[in-house]
Amino acid sequence: MGTLETIIADAQARGKKYFIKVANLGTTMFGSVDDPKTYTDLYERLGIRYKLHIDGAYGGFVYPFSNTASTISFEDLNVSSITIDAHKMLQAPYGTGIFICRKGLIENTLTKEAEYVEGMDLTLCGSRSGTNAVAVWMILCTYGPNGWFEKISILQMRTSWLCKMLDKIGIPYFREPFMNIVTINAEFVTEATAARFDLVPQKHDSSNQWYKVVVMDHVENEHLALLANALNDNVPSFQ
Repeated sequence: MGTLETIIADAQARGKKYFIKVANLGTTMFGSVDDPKTYTDLYERLGIRYKLHIDGAYGGFVYPFSNTASTISFEDLNVSSITIDAHKMLQAPYGTGIFICRKGLIENTLTKEAEYVEGMDLTLCGSRSGTNAVAVWMILCTYGPNGWFEKISILQMRTSWLCKMLDKIGIPYFREPFMNIVTINAEFVTEATAARFDLVPQKHDSSNQWYKVVVMDHVENEHLALLANALNDNVPSFQ
């Protein structure tokens, strides 16, 4: 019996009958992508009632465009809901998110918390601003599907270029295929280099073990070359 199956068996022994699984579509630090079938195949085999949520907060606007063979979408009938953060890759105003679920499930998320609103406190007819929704609509319309695909393709090429440079230098890293995040072990990054290039740490204290590079529109090969050169200058001191 595998680890996951053991965990499920333990939960069932404690009286758990239903399961909700959250699968990552690009974690914020590593860009890691879960294979939902790892869970759903097991749930189906065991006859378990479940719901599957895809957390695409970061990768939702990247992975489906960079990996056209991906099946992580509503085409998979086992997927119940998906979330995407528009304030990350889409660069919409901070706090902008998208939640999509199958018919019959949205009722589980509705609330009447705002007493001064007649009926449900929904997005535009309730207490929430419509500005963010308009911003997302405008950004998506401006790019269009082809424009967004082109943008993600360019970012993927730049990310792959950085990985080739790191391979040449001999610095280990983690990169989820089809994602634009490269995570480097903090052992190979000096504080000066991290500060110079505004590298994002996993933890903001002395216990930090990783720094990540997020390749966005403004990060061109010239900038990545400067980073690679700085890391290369550090290599002798770590050997």
